[in-house]
Amino acid sequence: MVALRPVWPVFSLLLAWCLAMIAQAHGADPRAVSVWIPGHENSLSSRQMVYLTKRIEERLPRHFTFTVQTGAACPNEPELLSQVRAGRVDVVVLGDAVVDEVPRLSLFRLPWLFNGREHVQGALYAGLEDEVRSHVEDSLKVVVIGLYESGFHHIRADRAILGPEDLVQRKILVNEGRKMRDVLRSLGAVPQKYPPERAAEAIEQGIVDSFDGPIDALGRLPIGEKAPVITLTRHVYEPSFVITSQAFWESLSDAERAAITEIGVGFSDTASKLAVTYYDAARKRLPRYLRLQPLNPERFTAITKQRRAAYEQAFGPDWLELVDIGQEAAEAAQSAR
Repeated sequence: MVALRPVWPVFSLLLAWCLAMIAQAHGADPRAVSVWIPGHENSLSSRQMVYLTKRIEERLPRHFTFTVQTGAACPNEPELLSQVRAGRVDVVVLGDAVVDEVPRLSLFRLPWLFNGREHVQGALYAGLEDEVRSHVEDSLKVVVIGLYESGFHHIRADRAILGPEDLVQRKILVNEGRKMRDVLRSLGAVPQKYPPERAAEAIEQGIVDSFDGPIDALGRLPIGEKAPVITLTRHVYEPSFVITSQAFWESLSDAERAAITEIGVGFSDTASKLAVTYYDAARKRLPRYLRLQPLNPERFTAITKQRRAAYEQAFGPDWLELVDIGQEAAEAAQSAR
């Protein structure tokens, strides 16, 4: 009678070989990727990226582990833009530095061009997002994973901003780039570049009397009751760009690139909803002494028309037409409610 050899050792060796081949194909360990986000560690962009990276990890299990790097240790926007273009970092989330670097993105610095969040989303869905993505990629030689809401800018001061005359000669602290300062300068204000953490010093010394920024940043300023009114001016819309270096993008497989592209485009709605929740919560956390003052944008219509005409002369009407389509879509959605 012929003795049978045990089958289990052979099966174990075959299973081990198969697992080794799978590990070799996908990498023994997930690839560690840092996402660099300048600014406050609890910012809207940080929260949006936590959700985005979770979706990528769920779609591509064991391919990546993402770590969000933000706060004081994170370089500023211009430095991060330089690093991602050079391939020294993989993924960054930027706003003003991209707008400063790409002239046609001054669309986002036209005062009172967008009436609200639904207007912006309507324009993006109408094709503006695709246009902006491809233009940024061609201009900066990077890859844009996503274009998401960072919020509208408002002004905090000792009194409300009711009309154009209230901006004339106002010394406004602006922590963003040159195009944001150009916007305020065009409105007759005197923008000052100054670190937000030194806002109390700036207002005590008379360097500034007002502050520009999204509502959460305005509420965090260390100035006590010296500027108790936040006028909800919504004078410009601030987009966030999630960008990867070309070197990182080319190192991915076709399947990884396809999945991340699909997730990045589809995440736009979630990012917008997170923005609504985030800013509603930011309003509730404002100190009691802060008063929110609505602004009537109709008093600034002439300024908007003038700036829009100058933009159209410089860059043509294509993107502005998409903005108009977005406005029509927003109005139709409101009428249907």
